Amino acid sequence: MPAGRIIPFHRIRYHWGLYLFVIPTVMLIGLFQYYPAASGIFHSFYRWNGGDICEYVGFTNFYELMKNDQFWRSFQVALTLGLWGVIKMIPPLVAAVCIHRCTSARFQYLYRILFIMPMVVPGLVMALIWRSLFFEPSNGYLNYFISSIGLFDKLAWLDKNLHWGGIFLSGGTPAWLGDPRLILFSCVIWGFPWVASFAVLNHLARLQSIGNEIYEAAALDGVTWWTKFWHIELPLLTGSLRLLLVLVILDSIKDATAIFALAGIEGGPGGIVTVPALFMMRKAFIEQNLGSACAVGLVLMIVVMSLQKIIEKWPLLDTLSPRVSWLIKGLIIGFFWFLNCLMQLGLFWGLILGCITLWWLCGDWLTSWWSTFDMGSFIRKDIPRSPRYEMKVASPLEEGLLRSLKHVFLWCLILFALFPIFLMIIVSFKNNQQFYMAPGHLTVPMHWENWGKAWNLVGTSLANSLFVSISVTAGSLLLALCGAYFFARYRMPFSGWLWNLLLILLMMPLIANLIPLFQLLSSMHLTNTLIGLIIVGLSSGQVFAIFVLRDFIEEIPVDLFEAADMDGASHWQQLRNVVIPLVGPILGTIGVITFVGQWNDFIMPMVLIRDPDRLTIMVKLQYLTGDYLIQWGPLMAGYVLASIPMILLFSFSMKLFIKGVAEGAVKG
Repeated sequence: MPAGRIIPFHRIRYHWGLYLFVIPTVMLIGLFQYYPAASGIFHSFYRWNGGDICEYVGFTNFYELMKNDQFWRSFQVALTLGLWGVIKMIPPLVAAVCIHRCTSARFQYLYRILFIMPMVVPGLVMALIWRSLFFEPSNGYLNYFISSIGLFDKLAWLDKNLHWGGIFLSGGTPAWLGDPRLILFSCVIWGFPWVASFAVLNHLARLQSIGNEIYEAAALDGVTWWTKFWHIELPLLTGSLRLLLVLVILDSIKDATAIFALAGIEGGPGGIVTVPALFMMRKAFIEQNLGSACAVGLVLMIVVMSLQKIIEKWPLLDTLSPRVSWLIKGLIIGFFWFLNCLMQLGLFWGLILGCITLWWLCGDWLTSWWSTFDMGSFIRKDIPRSPRYEMKVASPLEEGLLRSLKHVFLWCLILFALFPIFLMIIVSFKNNQQFYMAPGHLTVPMHWENWGKAWNLVGTSLANSLFVSISVTAGSLLLALCGAYFFARYRMPFSGWLWNLLLILLMMPLIANLIPLFQLLSSMHLTNTLIGLIIVGLSSGQVFAIFVLRDFIEEIPVDLFEAADMDGASHWQQLRNVVIPLVGPILGTIGVITFVGQWNDFIMPMVLIRDPDRLTIMVKLQYLTGDYLIQWGPLMAGYVLASIPMILLFSFSMKLFIKGVAEGAVKG
């Protein structure tokens, strides 16, 4: 519920001006978020082609979905990718702990900068780099690397003896994205070593809350590096890890950008890697069955919102009696096992899903139990032991070795993460002959004309993306500031109801309303226009910003607002002179996140824009990669040009971004 002083109905006339702060937000989200959602629910019960055919069929669309094996396989693929995401959470966690353990402040800052550098390359560009340079069958770097280290012969031997079906054959090169047996594995390994910059920064911000006195006391007790991690650092990160885990699984269900870039709208050969969002898009734009697509969107919305609602209500289980709490947990575990049987994940992934669910439900209890578990006293119960004297004291040699391994591990992660960026840059100076002859080396002469060709190809799209991203960022920050001020200052009539509507939007996946939103914009003649993209971005981008900014505005001392009221300052003056200066760091962070999200947006521009002169940069790059004859130099130069605005953004806002993330993590 919104905080602040309660304003009763009979005093609305003294504060009616506050509603002006939230009216634009209500209008935008009502028309471009809730109306498409309601339209999608309505048309999910119709046989609808988006035009003249609109016939009521009841639950037929849902019944046909339940019988559609590909629909269930799409959720199986999404859940499989999400479970693999658990493994991808390990490198950011270990990297954050290693950086936090660095005693030198300069090294810590250097590593922060280096781990943020991969973030400046848009995620779609990174996926396209892997598709173009790594997974290419004849000259791809992945096949080149496997052959150069002699691993291909061993894989061919394993293929022959383990009957893999001829995936790896001597003298041949596997088609990673063209082989139905390899494409799912390719969609898992792309982006290695999976160092998510935001996850690293979030873990670091939480680790900063550990006081030095705790580590000093641990050092006096002679604890090892593993004991520090298990008893001090991991318990602090458990809640964050569980949240990231659920977000990874939810993103695999509702996001299709990376899969679309790697495998296309068909989901690869035979639709092997079709995820629910791709399945919905095929229903709408290929089969022209918009009613069935709306039914898929409604199922997506229910699944995502249900999972997020479980997360939101989970802390309340601790307030219930133990018997009721464990009963609810048992029902949730049974539900997940029912999904496992329904989607036929198999025994292996079923066990993995069960272990993850058990850890999610009982992680706090298991962590506290293990932290008090003493293996030595368990084996020899006749000898009482104190945990202080059970811990092994590391020798100076061991400490030096561990310190060296820590830096080696960090530099290996950094080099692997930056290697695609290095390849992107050096290939941008090659012609096709140089690329095929020496794909991984800088060659001469350097073809600077590639950059001119790339600019001619993507210059207009870059300008379009800059215009849309800057407009959405500026508009979202302005509207979010006004909306957050409205919810934080007072509890006006209907403010609680409006706040609950915003919370629902945080859980509602935008992709689920894609088809009705497209129809709405088409009826308003806003398709194939940049204004349509800006309006959609404003309606969705400000919701998260309001949610974050409200908490920070509530932390501003009430005395400042009371002093401003006594001086006769209006609400607009208080917003400008009191709120904005105090929420600057987090405002900058939200601005960076909003700009990055809009710059990386791919699905919505691809659906709305058809005119080549109005394409945004991400859609343009996807079309360039799809050309039959690829000019590698101009293509890579275009990728670099698409990354330059992000590089400049992070160059000028690095300290502000890190400070805002740290404040947000500590606050959370």
